[in-house]
Amino acid sequence: MHRNLTLRGYRVVSLRPAKGGWNWLYRQMPTFFGVSTSDLVLFSRQLATFLKVGVPITDAISLLRSGTRSGAFRTALDDVNDDLDDGESFSIAISHHPHIFSQLYIDMVRAAEYSGSLDKVLLQIAIYLQRQDTALKKLRSAMIYPGIIVTLAIVVCGVLVVVVLPNFVSLFNEFNTELPLPTKLLIALGAFAQTWRIHIVVVTLLFIFGSFIFLQSKPGRVFWDHLILRIPVLGTIVVFSIVERFTRTLGTMLRAGIPISQTFDVAAASSGNIRYRRGLESVRQRMVTGDGFSEPLAATGLFAPMVLRMVRVGEETGTLDQSLEQIADFLADEMDYKVRNMIALMEPALIITVGGAVGFVAVSVILPMYGLLKAVH
Repeated sequence: MHRNLTLRGYRVVSLRPAKGGWNWLYRQMPTFFGVSTSDLVLFSRQLATFLKVGVPITDAISLLRSGTRSGAFRTALDDVNDDLDDGESFSIAISHHPHIFSQLYIDMVRAAEYSGSLDKVLLQIAIYLQRQDTALKKLRSAMIYPGIIVTLAIVVCGVLVVVVLPNFVSLFNEFNTELPLPTKLLIALGAFAQTWRIHIVVVTLLFIFGSFIFLQSKPGRVFWDHLILRIPVLGTIVVFSIVERFTRTLGTMLRAGIPISQTFDVAAASSGNIRYRRGLESVRQRMVTGDGFSEPLAATGLFAPMVLRMVRVGEETGTLDQSLEQIADFLADEMDYKVRNMIALMEPALIITVGGAVGFVAVSVILPMYGLLKAVH
């Protein structure tokens, strides 16, 4: 076909399938068609296996593309293969699909291409993604119960205040029943909400939208990244999460044979926190001047003494990758323990708070009944 088109006077740039139907939709609205972490983990593992046994990357991607159930992922892999055929590197090809391949994924692949250890890094990426996904699922499952309790409490209180209580107000007024203070407060709150309901909705939406815009800006991100580290209990968990990601990423890439000079920026970016990224930038500058790794890391004041001791031992014994992975495993276990403790403390506090709110509303509705009965008698 290529030869026939050339003989007819056409210059063939590339031969690609028509981009219509569902493929066109996937390309136009990629954020609406996400790819699950499990699909990405499976793809990374299998691609690493194919590359290890010597299968060309385009052939491997074609085989994996036919096995995935996600239409968006199949479309993305088609594009990746086309870009590879056009001479682009794998890291550049996947960078055109940031909704599927994160910046960390792209940076790790790019560093692996320089060192010629793509199969090893892909396997480490799969392990990393699987661990992150497991931790996220644990946190989500732990928050389901508190979420259900809060939702039910809001619904019950809303029904009592908006539906039940107003029906009794006119009856109380007919018998000139003296309303107790909790009932008066609740009626006043309901009346305020009825009168200013549009304004309340508008102000709430504006506040949510304004907060979202602010947090997307650079000052907002700096403010949030510093604030979240100072929140009691939660701040400690966030710190553990940041350090765990940094050490896990750096240890993973060092184990794959990538020099620390090529991996450090990727690992620093994986921290996901501006304060830590700025501190780690100073570490990189001192590493370039020959100050080593553990001493500049200690100078930031961002890492616990235990982490620094293990890094120092790993640096002195030449087993830094193993030390970093041991640190990451320890922090992952500690983070899981602290999350379970936080949830365990949160549940009784939440039940007491929600019970108090529902009880206050219920008492505010029931108390006037006694006054009404006295007025009838």
